[in-house]
Amino acid sequence: MAVVFASAFTACDPVEDFTENTAKNFTGDQIDATLVQNNGENLVQVTVHTDGTAQISNGKQTIKANYADLILREMGENTVYVTMLTADGNIVEKQYKVNVTSMPHELPVLETIVWQGEEIGGGWSGTLRFCVGQTNEGVLPYLPDETYDWMVGKKMSLDIKEASADATVRITTGWWSVNLCDDIPISGAPCKIQFEMTQEFADVCKTQHLLFTGNGSYTITKFYFEL
Repeated sequence: MAVVFASAFTACDPVEDFTENTAKNFTGDQIDATLVQNNGENLVQVTVHTDGTAQISNGKQTIKANYADLILREMGENTVYVTMLTADGNIVEKQYKVNVTSMPHELPVLETIVWQGEEIGGGWSGTLRFCVGQTNEGVLPYLPDETYDWMVGKKMSLDIKEASADATVRITTGWWSVNLCDDIPISGAPCKIQFEMTQEFADVCKTQHLLFTGNGSYTITKFYFEL
């Protein structure tokens, strides 16, 4: 799965791969950082003074830098994570609590992409089936069980580039046994179709795969979750 704006697959984990080392060893408590916030707004300017490679995170978005304008995503108490790599290869972290009382700064869109490309489906075909590598049907890659579990409870998005006038999307399994959504009309393409993945449907997809089918013809370009 690909991730936009450095949002990890487990988006609550602010630690990602570091690209360089530092000349010193220190503990998380010894990290020296300054946070500047204006009147409780959801923008915090973070400056890391400790020598070394830093990552600054709100728990959803990670910025690999020693300075960042960080947008906080929740009213009330938020946590800013400053993570660094020491000379001996240890990852250390210091957490800062920040209280947000107003949110005038627009939240950046964070996407976790399951698939991206361009494929044509519809016509009640099995073309848009996520099973390549496991069967000879469909054109979309096989999704492992943990991906289906991760999608449960999330409102997933499917981008439609273009569609015929009569096009609809049915979200079903590769065995056509269970429908999650029946024949959603596609209106005003390019557009977005959204649906919530249930545990029951995800469990069936683990053996029967996920399939987008439906009436008419339509072109998909991205299947993803956005915050």
